[in-house]
Amino acid sequence: MADSRPSEGSMGGRADREAPPGAPRWAKVFGIVAVAALVLAFVLMHAVGGGMRGH
Repeated sequence: MADSRPSEGSMGGRADREAPPGAPRWAKVFGIVAVAALVLAFVLMHAVGGGMRGH
């Protein structure tokens, strides 16, 4: 028996369209630097004894 399911192209899938462009390189670098700065600030606050005083 033949497969009666429609193909991906006929269902409006992305097979026939291009994928949307990704984020520019500067945005990715900025995000990585921002996250690294937040992690570093968190670690430094705990290292100097300024954070989570109740624990």
